[in-house]
Amino acid sequence: MKSLFAILLLAAFTFSCQMQLDELALSPNSNNGNSSAPGLVQQGNSGKNISNEVLIQFKRGTSESGKLTAIKAITGTIQEQIITQEMKDEGDEGFYVIKTNINAIEAINRASKNSLIEIAELNQLYTHQQTSTTPDDLFYSTGQLWGLNGTYGSNANVAWANNNTGSSTVYVGIVDEGVMFNHPDLVNNMWSNPNEIVDGLDNDRNGYIDDVRGWDFANNDASVYDGNSSNDIDAHGTHISGTIGGLGNNSIGVVGVNWNVKIIPTKFMGPTGGSTANAIKALDYLTSLKKTKRINIVASNNSWGGGSYSKLLMSAIQRADRGGILFIVAAGNAGSNIDLTPSYPASYTTPNVIAVSAIDVDGLLPTWSSYGVKSVALGAPGANIISTVSGPNGVGYAAYSGTSMAAPHVTAAVALYAAKNYPTSTNQSASQVIKKAIINSTSVTPSLNGKTISGGRLNVGVVGFY
Repeated sequence: MKSLFAILLLAAFTFSCQMQLDELALSPNSNNGNSSAPGLVQQGNSGKNISNEVLIQFKRGTSESGKLTAIKAITGTIQEQIITQEMKDEGDEGFYVIKTNINAIEAINRASKNSLIEIAELNQLYTHQQTSTTPDDLFYSTGQLWGLNGTYGSNANVAWANNNTGSSTVYVGIVDEGVMFNHPDLVNNMWSNPNEIVDGLDNDRNGYIDDVRGWDFANNDASVYDGNSSNDIDAHGTHISGTIGGLGNNSIGVVGVNWNVKIIPTKFMGPTGGSTANAIKALDYLTSLKKTKRINIVASNNSWGGGSYSKLLMSAIQRADRGGILFIVAAGNAGSNIDLTPSYPASYTTPNVIAVSAIDVDGLLPTWSSYGVKSVALGAPGANIISTVSGPNGVGYAAYSGTSMAAPHVTAAVALYAAKNYPTSTNQSASQVIKKAIINSTSVTPSLNGKTISGGRLNVGVVGFY
């Protein structure tokens, strides 16, 4: 391993956000939800939802005049209409992001009394489930990548020794910040859209122009990495990607659970966080890629949370489930029992959801890690996890902590299992086989007894993963 790499120390993130406003026409857009959504700007709010924004879904067949009257009744203006291709395919008429001149809760109360409105809910703000960052040196051989081969790690080294290092025919989506796709420890494992070129045209006709590497739903453009060596923009998504698919045996930096995999960035978080509406579009983008382009996407990694129940978001997760895409999610960093105090999206009970708590190098549940014997499937390494970020000359590494770091170990395990058992296609039935394998292969861990469904931690060093 080369020894001269700069370590990038990144501060933990605190986010709030407020969307800029553009009033849009009420007529349906024709670009799969990829409307002229404005970028995020920093303004203060509660940190839980986007100020004075609500999501409205009308009952099927509601007239345009009826919609306008209903929106006027909550003193609202249309910021965006969202109707992705996945929604269209299922006969769903989509929903609207509405900016109101009154308190969002009051707007929802008024909307709930309108017989034309099916769903009215907050456009919530989701944040990273990361607690801290700590610099460290970076060599696998020193044992500092303990999440891979430590006593309480995932035992990925056992799968590797038995000739399963992943497969380039297996894909995972990163629903998060963007990803530094040209990082030398990631570049060969990043997806490149074979049906798109950078020419200002929508070559593959999916509604997203030049989406060669994925899409940035926070800023509505094809730039899935907006950071540089002097800031921490998109560091979180880049760090997660390294745990899943840092290149193996390339003599530099770190190695991921999969030496070979394909990573698809779907950025919905900007510097201030990400909205419910943009998370839905990101999830549907992945589902559409799998369904229409036959890309073998086995899971999405969702290291974010802090919201309340959203029927619209749950519907997007359900569409992914029908497409055979597992939804791996961080349990949260509130140190709470989410059975008693639900935290979404970790608390959704859709069959494809796998919620993950964190453990530390000693196999203990950190005080900040949330848990739930009915809601959280298992634990995985999540404290002082070294992975890829930006840095001088484009090469950086850092150690982060949080359930954000635990979730990608499990997402990576899904890809590793698929590489052995489902290297070319994964449908809904196969995704449930993978989920059961993940849970049934856990190693009993005292700190997780009564805290998670399995009572154990991730273990990919067993038959089935090799």
